[in-house]
Amino acid sequence: MKGIIVYYSATGSTARIAKAIHRGMRGLMAECDIVQLKKADPRDMTKYDVIGIGAPIWFFREPANVRLFIYNMPRLEGKLGFPFCSHGAAPAGFMFSIASALKRKGLTIIGYNDWYGAVNQVLHMPKPYVTDGHPDEIDLRDAENFGREMAERAHRIVAGETSLIPSLPKGPKADPLWRPQGLRRTPPPSAKQGESRQVSPPLPQRKIDIEKCTYPECTLCVDNCLMNSIDFSRNPPVFKRNCINCSLCNRLCPEAAMEVDEETLQSRTQKIIRMDKCTYPECTLCVDHCPMNSIDFSVNPPVFKQNCEGDDLCWVICPEGAIEITNFDRAHAAKTMKNADHPFVKLLEEAEAKGRFRRLVPLDKVGWDNTIYKNPHHPRFVIEEE
Repeated sequence: MKGIIVYYSATGSTARIAKAIHRGMRGLMAECDIVQLKKADPRDMTKYDVIGIGAPIWFFREPANVRLFIYNMPRLEGKLGFPFCSHGAAPAGFMFSIASALKRKGLTIIGYNDWYGAVNQVLHMPKPYVTDGHPDEIDLRDAENFGREMAERAHRIVAGETSLIPSLPKGPKADPLWRPQGLRRTPPPSAKQGESRQVSPPLPQRKIDIEKCTYPECTLCVDNCLMNSIDFSRNPPVFKRNCINCSLCNRLCPEAAMEVDEETLQSRTQKIIRMDKCTYPECTLCVDHCPMNSIDFSVNPPVFKQNCEGDDLCWVICPEGAIEITNFDRAHAAKTMKNADHPFVKLLEEAEAKGRFRRLVPLDKVGWDNTIYKNPHHPRFVIEEE
């Protein structure tokens, strides 16, 4: 039996978990490979019997580059797979998103797992953060045991013990990792008392530029919409109210045909590159680590393309401080975690009570007044090259 671990890791947490899972698997398989997503070819997945795919949680889903990799995999009927992830304080949505994508490729899901990790690139988060220190040695031992479990289970399933294939959680009572999550507008003042948030209009308001869109030749947005919200039976196409604003359609559209309202556009991180500070092409850190290849130095000045995930990894790793955020107050300041009453803290308290979270940073040591964006040093974070 031949296995592979494919992973995307922004700041290193998922990479450490992936390597631990690989250590657990490799002793029980004839061959077991591990490869970073950017170095992997989705067509090669046909060579493997067991495929593990891991990533951090971004916007309550897998990052768009991971989604695109899965989309480009060939049909994999008869193959076994398992997703895993790392995350900060709010693990939600990831398994709902990625497991459905893997199943559509024909994979049989034989397990899944998640781990807490430090948060180093979300600018409005405090440092030290509530999940800093993870994944630690205990987490990595757990990940190694998980890898061993996946290898053993795969052998037994292939031998005929199909009862070991788990039922995947679903429905409103499932763990948050298995429920769709997203950003929604609160009910307007005119809404009737008790009106559900789920029937309020989605935010942002999207439309499709039909002059750019090549549907039905291209169906990336429709195929990858988590909620089947894009309706091309209408002219112009519409986004239904069940849209959870995961933004995958914006990230994946090869023609930049997805448009959002101006208010939303201005509330997203707007970045520029100061060429009086930037040393490109001597330094290519931002380009090398951009998950969607969104930074375009072929134009002057360089631009961030529409498929930018909105993650601020490039900002924290730039050694010259050449990347500037021009709308920080609007994009980040209002989201700053100011005190221990933040909902994320409550989520961790609940997870801790259930034995799902081990606190390594005491609450009184969290740097509420020391957010990542206040760090004056460059780079703000150093990625360990693999």
